[in-house]
Amino acid sequence: MTETMEDIDEKVGDSFRVAMSRLAAGVVMVTCHVDGQPWGLTVSACCSVSMEPPLILASLGANTVSAKAITDHGTFGISVLGEQLVHAARFGSSPGEPKFMQHLCAEEHPECDSPAVSGAVAHIDCVVEQRIVAGDHVLFIGRVCNALLGDADSPLVYHGRTYHQLVPSTDLGVSPVADETIDSLLYDYPLPRRFARVYPTDDRPRDRR
Repeated sequence: MTETMEDIDEKVGDSFRVAMSRLAAGVVMVTCHVDGQPWGLTVSACCSVSMEPPLILASLGANTVSAKAITDHGTFGISVLGEQLVHAARFGSSPGEPKFMQHLCAEEHPECDSPAVSGAVAHIDCVVEQRIVAGDHVLFIGRVCNALLGDADSPLVYHGRTYHQLVPSTDLGVSPVADETIDSLLYDYPLPRRFARVYPTDDRPRDRR
């Protein structure tokens, strides 16, 4: 009997969840306004998309207050959290609890429309460029309007379903990447591109005439 996609989804669901828990990721709070008040949800599914123009992506559950507010207002922010803000990360990830975050936004940033977490490593202010429904989530691609840089705190990392900090001993001694963004344009070949056919010395085509 041929398996359906629904059968496959059910079979791989638990192992996929565990597999993704093994992918270490930075921690951010996606911020917006709900009923005129600052609101922030902790997520790890966030990445840069493009530098020209500057675009960033955040993935949110489709049936969440955050997703509805961002859809309605067309703006959102991303506060990158450092290890000193683990309390903010835990607040923004409390299941089923309201995420009004006035107490986390002591600083005023009039140049940003979105709420910014005080003490964040960085805060990125965005307008929605694209909204893409993907399964039970919505991918919000934001056009960056402003980027505020905070103190160079050590990043907060999420791995194995808990929070971690980086320490100097974790440095593998690899030289820094020239560009701060891991962008495929830096490492892959642009199109169009033709590759010379390269043969090992003993495997070159022979003239059989």
